[in-house]
Amino acid sequence: MRARCLVAATMLAVGVAVGACGSDVPTGPTATSQAPRPGGGLTADQRRRADQLISIFENGTPTVQYGYAEDLHDGRGVTAGRAGYTTNDGDALRVIQAYTDLAPGNGLARFAPALRQLADTGGGDLPEADYIAAWKQAADDPAFRRAQDDQVEQNYFTPAMAAADRLGLTTPLARAELYDAAIQHGHGADPDGLPALIDRATARAGKADEAAWLTAFLDVRADDLRNPANADTKEEWSKSTDRVECFRRIAATGDYTLAGPLTVTAYGAAYTLA
Repeated sequence: MRARCLVAATMLAVGVAVGACGSDVPTGPTATSQAPRPGGGLTADQRRRADQLISIFENGTPTVQYGYAEDLHDGRGVTAGRAGYTTNDGDALRVIQAYTDLAPGNGLARFAPALRQLADTGGGDLPEADYIAAWKQAADDPAFRRAQDDQVEQNYFTPAMAAADRLGLTTPLARAELYDAAIQHGHGADPDGLPALIDRATARAGKADEAAWLTAFLDVRADDLRNPANADTKEEWSKSTDRVECFRRIAATGDYTLAGPLTVTAYGAAYTLA
């Protein structure tokens, strides 16, 4: 949520029906099976480009940043790691618990009690400077990277792909957009979470093909970033609407396959995602 991008890509037509208003059941002759898709419906190259785009949005670089950590003063505590794991809602705690299962006695394990208290009660005494330093120091540990990767799969990618399956979304671009939204908005039951955004987009789109549904979702998500239910996030989130517009610009080119190379410009710097 800390970068802006502009993407140009190649052309490809799309047309897949999604659910009727108030429903996430696919409709129409081009709707596909809701069975889980190997790899989340993305090839290895498409998944890599999706991860690179998210890294650009989150950290201003296509290289995944396991050691990033800072307090954004957005009401979520310290934001850290490849997916912006936050300290106030249990995200970071789950990473550290997974890391401790892999590497007992690691330098972050001592923060678990404070993180658990923050997650349970919203209060606690987390020494942020020490926590940030310990997170950055752990970033080169393969076990810590694996723990972060595993949490991305379990808490963001897999739920987003399951939602895409229920909607009957088949294009890599739409599926990557849900993945990015899960990273930023989370997959909880709150009004800013991915499920709520999906419900509002489906209500807005009605019976529409996939391209039209994706446009509705992008509109809903941009609206939420400007005016989130959680007012503490408004200042930070309102600066991040261009990550939504980035997907809209890809859609405008007709490249719903995330075909490479993608030329990306973020904060005036150009990147090529092969």
